[in-house]
Amino acid sequence: MSETLILLKKFFLYLFYPSTLIFLFLLLVTIYVILEKRRGRRRLLLFVAVFLYYLSTTPLLPYLLLKSLERGIKQPNIELTKEVKYIVLLTGGINLGENLSLEEKITSEGMRRLLGTLKILRENPKAKLIILGGSYEEGREAEYYRKVLENLGVNALAIDTPLDTLSSAKDLKNIIPQGEPFLLLSSAYHLPRATLLFKKEGLNPIPYPTHYAHHLCLPRLTLRNLFPKPLYLDLTNIAMHEYLGLTYYKLKFMILK
Repeated sequence: MSETLILLKKFFLYLFYPSTLIFLFLLLVTIYVILEKRRGRRRLLLFVAVFLYYLSTTPLLPYLLLKSLERGIKQPNIELTKEVKYIVLLTGGINLGENLSLEEKITSEGMRRLLGTLKILRENPKAKLIILGGSYEEGREAEYYRKVLENLGVNALAIDTPLDTLSSAKDLKNIIPQGEPFLLLSSAYHLPRATLLFKKEGLNPIPYPTHYAHHLCLPRLTLRNLFPKPLYLDLTNIAMHEYLGLTYYKLKFMILK
């Protein structure tokens, strides 16, 4: 898949994020206010924007979305973990900035995945570790993760060329023999889509969740949880990204059958 197509795909995904929809609804309300027309429709758009904003920035909605994604993702038993020859880590993004240290380059999501990787390597130190993931802005992403692990005494192969999960699966076909089982490490919410795409490329992934995001937004009935927080909006966007991606690829594979 070309970089242009990948960018277009991500652009349309972002259009359906709650944060984007909220902005678009509020933008339309602003236009209606300026034009002073269609007041009833203006009130409806404003209500939808505020309601969606509140649901997306409090724990209940992201919790339900993420838990549904993560429900069927379980860690494989330790015997299976010890037997595999390959461990594949999907990167979780980088922070941009010229003066950032190596560790500061890794996002909090990426750090969770790195910690999960270290845990597995303690159980299976002989496995070959492969890190997949590139960056539009800097090109390098997997290389930063590799260097962090290298500083901790862990060797890994870093591949920065794939810019999305599908590209990662295609690149991995050239490294791991077809049918060879391997652990696929990522966040639990990302593994349903990642596993689908890797299997479609003829690979044999064993999903291994490094963490469960729905644990970050348990909907406890407290005064604090009644107020909006940026964390919950981020988690809602993450969940919607996965649902939209799953829907897109399932429809695509259905049409191409």
